[in-house]
Amino acid sequence: MGHPLACRDRRSMSRLAVDFGARFADFVAWDDAGLRILKRPVSGDMAADLVAGLEALELEAERLQELRLVTTAPLNALLARRPMPVALLSTRGFGDTLRLGRQNRAALYDPVARSPAPVFLVAPEDSHEIGGRLDATGAELAPLDPADIAAAIAGLRAREVRAVAICLLFAHVNPAQELALAEAIRAALPEVSLSLSHQVDPAPREYERTVSVLSDAWLAARMDAPLAAVRAALAARGFAGELLFGDGRGVLVSDAAARAHRAILLSGAPAAAARAGADLSADGVVIAADIGSLSADMSTGRGGQPGMSETGLLAGVPLREACTDIESIALGGTRRVGTGPRGLNFDVDEGPRLDDALAALGRLPDAGVWSAPFSPEAVVAAAADRMAYALTRYATRRNIDPGRASLAVMGGTGALLAADIAAAMGLERVLLPRAPGASGAIGLMQAARRSEAFARVDLGLEALSAEALDALLDRLEGACDGSGPLVYALSLAARRQMHAMPLILGARPASGAEIGEAFAAGFRAEFGIAPPGPGYLFSIAVYRDTRGPVPPMAELGDGAATGLIATEAGAIWCPEGWRLSRTDTAYRLERSAR
Repeated sequence: MGHPLACRDRRSMSRLAVDFGARFADFVAWDDAGLRILKRPVSGDMAADLVAGLEALELEAERLQELRLVTTAPLNALLARRPMPVALLSTRGFGDTLRLGRQNRAALYDPVARSPAPVFLVAPEDSHEIGGRLDATGAELAPLDPADIAAAIAGLRAREVRAVAICLLFAHVNPAQELALAEAIRAALPEVSLSLSHQVDPAPREYERTVSVLSDAWLAARMDAPLAAVRAALAARGFAGELLFGDGRGVLVSDAAARAHRAILLSGAPAAAARAGADLSADGVVIAADIGSLSADMSTGRGGQPGMSETGLLAGVPLREACTDIESIALGGTRRVGTGPRGLNFDVDEGPRLDDALAALGRLPDAGVWSAPFSPEAVVAAAADRMAYALTRYATRRNIDPGRASLAVMGGTGALLAADIAAAMGLERVLLPRAPGASGAIGLMQAARRSEAFARVDLGLEALSAEALDALLDRLEGACDGSGPLVYALSLAARRQMHAMPLILGARPASGAEIGEAFAAGFRAEFGIAPPGPGYLFSIAVYRDTRGPVPPMAELGDGAATGLIATEAGAIWCPEGWRLSRTDTAYRLERSAR
């Protein structure tokens, strides 16, 4: 599907964003003045689907300056708990760390305690313990055991493992043993991908570090081959531009950054749509719902930025990863609906789909004969009520009054339900981003490119000299290209053994004392007390975000004022009593004056 804004030479378009979903891939090609949008079914072969999209858009890969990608494939595989040929190498005595997990009770009143630990990440027979030990300061107490290493290599070879996670005790303090073990594995099995905990998640607490490095290895086993095929297909067609990936923070990172830190691939797709919603929050707070084929993702935005969480729970996997604060429910166009003790629900295996109800009401084409014992109007009302309840619950848990915030709805299914959801929440207005049927790819188009550099510090603030801090910041700033302002992201705790807390500074800190003052102010604001320690700095990241040009939004057509109204991608359902208008950046669907 194309758009008149781009009825010039299609081959001149220099940027392309692609959102690979569970059923469809959305392509947005653009330059400074116009765009083209294509939605096509996916085959499961990402490289082939990308090439097919390029051909359908008549784009020449060698002319592209940028290619921006996100995919739901790893997240969907994680949701399915799909096993991968992954192994874990840990310090002797710590092989059960994953299965023991944290002993917090997930459900306080459940008489049978069940650990939420993601044990599917590695099979018990693929977990190997290696003799050798460091103390808490990083000093070696015992060297690595060569016999254990040889036995582990034999096990990896016999099980045809493709990715290995290495997580040794206190490696975040001294990585020497992890590096030595990785060198031995690489020499024996050069084709195996290696993930090292001190590189993936260099912070204390063994369980969290084990989960992080296993997730990285799991992603290597799942995504390295299809992404390598994408790179090869692009190279074969002369692509010499920049390959960028949308990450879980709603920004773009380089291909090299994605290879080094694979967890950013997990929530890149929902975060891209959250970015499209957040761009509607420049004048206040927005709560957003992206409703697609299988699920609805909720997010917030404030001042043009998506709401963030310093830790994420993705498909039940806890990650110490700053990411867009997204929560999902099982509601989408292909979800089947049936009756239950509390009325209609969307958690059944048989029955009509939500899409069938929308088609029966004229909101989608190809309506079949409706034969369910409940009406399609009841299905749509149930879907709107479920989404309204979930959004209200999600917002209030984040101290947002849903009655005072703006509501944004997107996604192919969302654009057909937007007015129903607003009405169910008692709202008179709902916003939709441009091309709501391709919100993920539009979010990629609008996202900023992040250039960042990171360094471990591991020093108490009182021991951090101004000279050492200056030298470190000079080095990190020199590695950040782009034109945006520099931002300083620090990870600190009151004392070394405590949980880290993020601190974001918009100005370059001059000393450890200045960092300590900012940390104390942030700690008081968060917890209401002074920090119980002088301050310990784990790491510093410096970054800058650079935004590129975005083409102007299309005018609304001169067609019907109600019913299905076409946009650049996807149609918006405007019922009787509502009217649709547009701003420079969005559509506004609101009740007509009574």
